[in-house]
Amino acid sequence: MQIDRRGLIGTGIASAAMLAATRGSAASAGDGSGSRGSGQPLELDSIAGRQRAFMLLRGALDENLVMSWVSARYYGVIEDRMDPLFAVVSAVFSRFRQASDGAWEVYNAEIAWFTDAETGKALDTYTNPYTGESVTVPQGGYPPSKLRIGTDLSLHLEREIPGLTMEHEVLPFDVRGDDVWVTERSRTAMAVPGADKPFRYSESNTFHASKAAMEAPGATRVPVQVSFTNVCSWRPWLNMRARAGHLTAIGVGGHNASWQQFPPAWIEATRARRPEVLEDPAALLAPLWDA
Repeated sequence: MQIDRRGLIGTGIASAAMLAATRGSAASAGDGSGSRGSGQPLELDSIAGRQRAFMLLRGALDENLVMSWVSARYYGVIEDRMDPLFAVVSAVFSRFRQASDGAWEVYNAEIAWFTDAETGKALDTYTNPYTGESVTVPQGGYPPSKLRIGTDLSLHLEREIPGLTMEHEVLPFDVRGDDVWVTERSRTAMAVPGADKPFRYSESNTFHASKAAMEAPGATRVPVQVSFTNVCSWRPWLNMRARAGHLTAIGVGGHNASWQQFPPAWIEATRARRPEVLEDPAALLAPLWDA
């Protein structure tokens, strides 16, 4: 998929339409029952209120599958120059379950494809413009994993990973009229055997939804627009070795999406390479969820 001005505008229109649909009928963003009555006002002054708002923006307050997507363009950054490189299309499948202590358990898995920025085709090889070398491109994403989001919105791994350090923060909510935003940031560093420096990956996601949808009677999930940015070390498969610089990616996405809202490039690559995911995405999480 070509990540150009028209593509971004098209994605923005689709996301805006998805958000606008929630504003005409508050009940439509709830549990699907269409029940009427008093909803739950957005309340950000208490721990419970902030947790409820964050979970609506981050995923869901029910245990059903959440499907999310991101479409972004990667750039190489050397000194003060950004060079357009390849693109990425990603899908994260998640389920959420509240624990007895009030924290939320998060089960998720990601399937991502690095793609040609012009054609949208998933890459098997890529000619590194900095070195001229043809490199093998792996599938992106991560296997099923389990996290915890505390009542204070802190993020915790289920198990400590040797060599990994992580910082995480949720910025203050921003509410204006019917618009609600919150930004989640994470910074990680992973020691790599034989490497002089750790692999660093930082990510910022700004989640945006309708206040009316979040306050709707019975609301357990709402359509969410995502603005995505990351900064990371050169990916190892680029074979940049000790060359100065790093990567950054900028893109858009959505939570609680349908297949029709997913990037066509992701659907095409997944149908060709991981068709079972399209048939039953929840099966990715079943071994952890059912354990």
